[in-house]
Amino acid sequence: MFLHELRIPLRHLLKSPGFTIAAVLMLALGIGATTAIFSIVEGVLLRPLPFPHPERLVALSDILQGGNGEAGVTAPDIRAYTRDTHSFEALGGYQPVGYELSGIGEPAQVNAARMSGGVFPALGVAPLMGRFFTQQEDDRYEQVTVVSYTLWRSRLHGDAHVLGTKILLDRKPYVVIGVMPRDFEFPLVPGHLNNSELWVPMSFTEQELTTGAASWNFAMVGRLKAGITAAQAQSDAERVARETMRSYPPFMSSLRIQAVVRSLHEQTVEQARQLVQTLFLATMVVLLIACANLAGLLLVRGLRRRRQIALQMAMGAPAGTLLREAVLESLLLSFTGGVFGVGLAAIALRVGVSLLPETLPRIQEIRLDGQVVLFAIVLSALTGIVCGLAPAFAALRTSVNETLKEGGRTGTVSGGHVWLRSALVASEIAIALVLLAASLPPGPCPHGFLLAAAKTIRNPTSGG
Repeated sequence: MFLHELRIPLRHLLKSPGFTIAAVLMLALGIGATTAIFSIVEGVLLRPLPFPHPERLVALSDILQGGNGEAGVTAPDIRAYTRDTHSFEALGGYQPVGYELSGIGEPAQVNAARMSGGVFPALGVAPLMGRFFTQQEDDRYEQVTVVSYTLWRSRLHGDAHVLGTKILLDRKPYVVIGVMPRDFEFPLVPGHLNNSELWVPMSFTEQELTTGAASWNFAMVGRLKAGITAAQAQSDAERVARETMRSYPPFMSSLRIQAVVRSLHEQTVEQARQLVQTLFLATMVVLLIACANLAGLLLVRGLRRRRQIALQMAMGAPAGTLLREAVLESLLLSFTGGVFGVGLAAIALRVGVSLLPETLPRIQEIRLDGQVVLFAIVLSALTGIVCGLAPAFAALRTSVNETLKEGGRTGTVSGGHVWLRSALVASEIAIALVLLAASLPPGPCPHGFLLAAAKTIRNPTSGG
């Protein structure tokens, strides 16, 4: 029955190939662009972090009284929070660094991270080979390292017997004790490019613990104990912060800090949120323009078929049947456009991801997965229904007697049809103006809102 109902609108579309091709291309571009950007939204903002029970992962940092937002943590903070808090299953500190890697081929600079022994247990991951370093090795200044899958494959030639071999970091020998899985990435530093290729124990220097105690150059990650909330963990950390302030050296006695515990996911994506949401809204505006264009085309098409519709109504065809045929015709167009749109989105992602800011977090997780395809299907359905209903209702308002008396003339258009066409044109202009306004300089800012959002994620320390 349903397939039989599809035959009528399909036959109508095949009779007008020019209209059909134009409508499908218009929708393919709109749905494709929106789907491609949604894949970025889903990969960067919506998808949980790739760790077990990511909802229990939190970032712990300090806020300096009179400062500008979160300041990270100091070396003494890491020791105090790790030792004296009770809300965390595991807790550790880390710091992105760089090393000169040598001893295996040509010397090269690599991104790395110093990490205390609690970080890997907090993340809840397992190595591909070998083991992680422990807090005891960290405290004993053991020169051991865990390397990334990429480094193991490229510089260590995928050697299955790599464990126990030595590499030189800043000309100091480190023993390789583990290799991480291919998809492991940490730290996820918001607004900064740091694809770490190896990890070493933190092993604080004496200077970092004394004269460098006022340097908030570190970060912390923890896994909450089962049943503990972030608010409870923050109260626990604030108690430790007050105790830490009492032990500050004289040159830090005037400083006041407040501990902050919040979702690691939220901290990771915060600086990318504005850019990604702005891009998504911009493409939705483009899709709305495409929908308005399609609705206009369907309206004109309906006006040209007024006599045919009037004859069907005069012969007793139910209005519901005619409405269903019109909506099915619109749905056929939107789903066909959606199929081509998903293909365009896949192509756009292959090319477009390389054009995104390198500092965009989780950029390697952007892909066309099942969630994105489901979004495209729902979007196609909504587009077809929205675009088809208004022109269909307008066509059904045709006066049967007047239309048949006109004898097929299409020059006379009812006031309702004129109003709908005017409304569609006005909506397209309004939507285009919104998109244009978003690209214009807001006040004294030399960049439009879209460009300013992109600049923020490329250079998080710069102003507008």
